Amino acid sequence: MPGDSHEALERFVRTRLGDVSGLRVMGEARATGGQSRENWPFDVWWQDGNRSCHRRLFLRRDPVGSVLETDRRVEYEVLRRLRDQPVRSPEVVWLDADGSELGRPSLVMTRYDGINDHFVLEGGRSGFDENTRVGIASQMVDLMVEIHGLDWQSAGLDRVLAVPNDPAAAAIDEWASVIERQSLEPQPVLALVERWLRLNQPSPGEITLVHGDIKPGNVLLDGDRVQVLLDWETAHLGDPTEDVGWVTNPIRRREHLIPGRWEADDLVSAYEARTGRTVDRAALRFWQVLANYKLAAITLTGVRSFCEGRSHRVWANTGRLAEVLLAQTEREQ
Repeated sequence: MPGDSHEALERFVRTRLGDVSGLRVMGEARATGGQSRENWPFDVWWQDGNRSCHRRLFLRRDPVGSVLETDRRVEYEVLRRLRDQPVRSPEVVWLDADGSELGRPSLVMTRYDGINDHFVLEGGRSGFDENTRVGIASQMVDLMVEIHGLDWQSAGLDRVLAVPNDPAAAAIDEWASVIERQSLEPQPVLALVERWLRLNQPSPGEITLVHGDIKPGNVLLDGDRVQVLLDWETAHLGDPTEDVGWVTNPIRRREHLIPGRWEADDLVSAYEARTGRTVDRAALRFWQVLANYKLAAITLTGVRSFCEGRSHRVWANTGRLAEVLLAQTEREQ
């Protein structure tokens, strides 16, 4: 980390470790990727009596401007409660909830070996053959099975996350609020989509833990094995079909599907077979539209951040999102 931030990190670590000797904190360059948080890998060495200790850690810090406004305290508490659960989530270690120690709200987690390849299913950097890529795609379904099968009440997640009476209505309200707050100009297409969503929302059903952003870009691969699922900042309690809609929405086809070998129907069928749930196709369409409505809200947040000088990244796919959303809703009229 740069200059004063590195010194702050050393103080932060020393405060957490207590009375140890020989403390060394070595930070690496900021990790690439990560659209909503700054990601900084670092190592810590210290002496605990006669024992030499070393930890490989990862700092997730709020940027000045982001595409998502989420709470590190909530993310930390969710991950802390998942630590002993049968879910491939990262281990969290420390928290600076208000940024008083590290400059901006941050959490520290264990750093894992592995490759992060956003487009592994279409070949990506890994260059896996098609059968191997189908196997990885199948493991992505296993992640959803683990998450949606979790006993969230026993894990205490209802003490951290709101339990919605109507997950679909809650999702529309949340992202409509983001769009209203972040838009720099009127959004008539998104107003039309919001109306469609409210007219087509499915009836409340089962409540599960929902990750909210399952994708190859949020996993680490150990060879061809999915090792850990990252980026839990949008985790919430809701309808499990929301995650299924997210991974089958058309604008993210490159990330989740393999033409001719692993199509949306294959993914949904695998999910149904492994969970025993039947995915209502009308509800799935709703959540696919909601997925792109959510992406539009995220994009508008990024646009505002850029225009206000808090981010240097230019977001330019709002037109494409609008086209997809209109096509999805018109198909139902």
